Amino acid sequence: MRVTWFGIDYSQCKIIGSIGSFGGKSPTSPQELRDSYYPAWNQLILSEPEKYNIQSMIHRGSVAKDVSMVKKLNASVSLDSMEAITTPNYTTTEIQQFISNYPIDGKTGIGLVFIAESMDKATDEAYYHVVFFNIETKTVLLQERLKGAAGGFGLRNYWATSISKVMDYIREDGYYKWQKKYNGKVNNTKSKTAPTW
Repeated sequence: MRVTWFGIDYSQCKIIGSIGSFGGKSPTSPQELRDSYYPAWNQLILSEPEKYNIQSMIHRGSVAKDVSMVKKLNASVSLDSMEAITTPNYTTTEIQQFISNYPIDGKTGIGLVFIAESMDKATDEAYYHVVFFNIETKTVLLQERLKGAAGGFGLRNYWATSISKVMDYIREDGYYKWQKKYNGKVNNTKSKTAPTW
């Protein structure tokens, strides 16, 4: 079945602590984070496919990519609601609600999105919900909350590292664990190896 990568959804993401100190020695603003960095992190995956390889991550020969919907969601984030004291730790019900509200029309197959939950400079880590869903019904098929460690020089690369860490885990370990856990729920197969989404 066709899989479409929709990108990283930052519309529900919380910055833990002050956004002003989020960039370390280079202070940033909520507007810069929303208008510059959210698009930049999504663009990295498209422009550097060797490092951020979606196909390899889910052990599939090809994956369609369409981040236009996520770009619109990210661009509409309220600048007054980006900070939080602690990570929201979204429930499965909340994740399903986010997916149910996605404005997707005219597509079929399985959607894949990372819903960013939080980024915390104090702990140097970010949380993402990796979600596979039925595009037509918007039903969540698989959801896992993963932590990615940040690192590197510059604000863009620092948090991009957390994305690559999550992708590496899925490719090398998580993918096969999910196959056993969900036992073919996504691809309707009883295979004991890897799912063939």
